[in-house]
Amino acid sequence: MKHLILLTFGFLFFLSSCISEKSVTRKYYTLELPPEISISSKMTSGSIPGKCEIGRVSIDPLYEKNQIVNRSKSHEVTFYMYHQWAVRPSDAIRSFISDYLNNKRLFESVSERYSRSIPDYVFETNIRDLEVVENGNSFSAHISMEFALVMNSNDSVMVKYEANRIEQLDKKNMNLFAYSVSNVLFEELETFSGLILKLDIPER
Repeated sequence: MKHLILLTFGFLFFLSSCISEKSVTRKYYTLELPPEISISSKMTSGSIPGKCEIGRVSIDPLYEKNQIVNRSKSHEVTFYMYHQWAVRPSDAIRSFISDYLNNKRLFESVSERYSRSIPDYVFETNIRDLEVVENGNSFSAHISMEFALVMNSNDSVMVKYEANRIEQLDKKNMNLFAYSVSNVLFEELETFSGLILKLDIPER
């Protein structure tokens, strides 16, 4: 009888474990150009003569994981287990920048690293923070970044731009978090593009 009871409880425990395991689903999030925002460019294709290469995105090791980071205290972070980036942040942000520059038509041509031709410019990116900030009922997206345009021939920085943004969200929703990060990236790239267009770059 004891064996039967133990066997029954064991089976029920195993069954409940399977049900709860099936009900928990990992969700993956992407960084994409905001679909409702039309990137308008008043310039024609090849606005700035020459080729721009999108360099490797440098990111703080804390955030270079698929797990999304949650900061609830000044020195305390946790990682979401069931909410993750679909692509590692450095690769996702690099693709985002590539899509943006190709749509913006800011340069005569844009490439990613390891192309056969030598670029005239290198677009460098450094991400210092990329996290959910949770404070009581407040839920925010925090991203800080630095963009730089480098003249490849002499490795000199032509223009540099830094931004640190904390955007409060209407509700605790991870899709809304990813959407907000995408919006911030887009807005700051627009600002940086404006600075690039002000440079006195001679015609070739």
